[in-house]
Amino acid sequence: MKIKGSIAPNLTFFDKEGNIDEETTRRHQNWILENGVNGLFVTGTYGSGYLMSPEQRIRIYEIAKEVSDAHPGTFVIAHVGANDTATSVYLTKKAVEMGLDAISAINPYTFKYTDDELIGYYQALVEAAGGESGLPVFAYNNPDLTHKVIDYKMIKKLKAIGIAAVKDSSINIQLATNIYNDNKLHHEDFKYISGTTTGWLAFRKLDCDTVIAGVCNYAPELVAGLYRLSMAGDEEKAMKAYELVNGVSSKVKTGNSLVSSHIALKARGFEPTYMKAPLTVDYQGAADKLPALKEAIDEAVAAMKELEG
Repeated sequence: MKIKGSIAPNLTFFDKEGNIDEETTRRHQNWILENGVNGLFVTGTYGSGYLMSPEQRIRIYEIAKEVSDAHPGTFVIAHVGANDTATSVYLTKKAVEMGLDAISAINPYTFKYTDDELIGYYQALVEAAGGESGLPVFAYNNPDLTHKVIDYKMIKKLKAIGIAAVKDSSINIQLATNIYNDNKLHHEDFKYISGTTTGWLAFRKLDCDTVIAGVCNYAPELVAGLYRLSMAGDEEKAMKAYELVNGVSSKVKTGNSLVSSHIALKARGFEPTYMKAPLTVDYQGAADKLPALKEAIDEAVAAMKELEG
């Protein structure tokens, strides 16, 4: 399956003891796909993957696979990034066994690694995923977390060992431009995947056809609408859609994006449960904000529907 479209970096929901709240997680995933998002990106940063045991992450893969199978044409990307190669390889093999659609991994994030060490890490994942004929493996560039930038020089090395794409959360238009202008990269189906809707219309002009956006967690209708309008080539409508998405995002995001997403879901009437400790969300403290957030999101969703006719 070709990975393309709008993708949700799914939240994971827990009970008070830190166990996965499977019912809420499943309901949330279904809701996202029912509202036009094309795929699920599970146990990444939004999904609290770094706080979960390998067994918990595997269970999320299983749930996402079941949900995706119920929505033909959708797909699941398993984030397998961890602090050690062995855990990432183990998760990769499990994702392959389950028949998921792609693998993604952030750089190991505790120590300062050399380029050669990171190449070795990603090489192990490509091999675990089945090599050239296996599942596509994506590198995940998040320098705010890892303190290591995946730059254009590194991209070329990653492509040489079989990495199929880079998911970039750094909003690096120059990196996207370099990939677009490199015939070997751009025309051999190496993908630049935007890790946010910020700057999306500029990335779209560089032939980017895939976006993984946190807004999908609480307003999937907006990201799906923006994606469809931008792909249709109506620049005026796409710009209006972009303004709707960014307007809502600016109202929702305060501090930790995961916490903000849980609060926005509460505003929409969704009943999220707990976050994985040490993360917490203070619903009571945010109670005064909920009506305004609900109004802002509802108005934007209505406006998006009107834009799409």
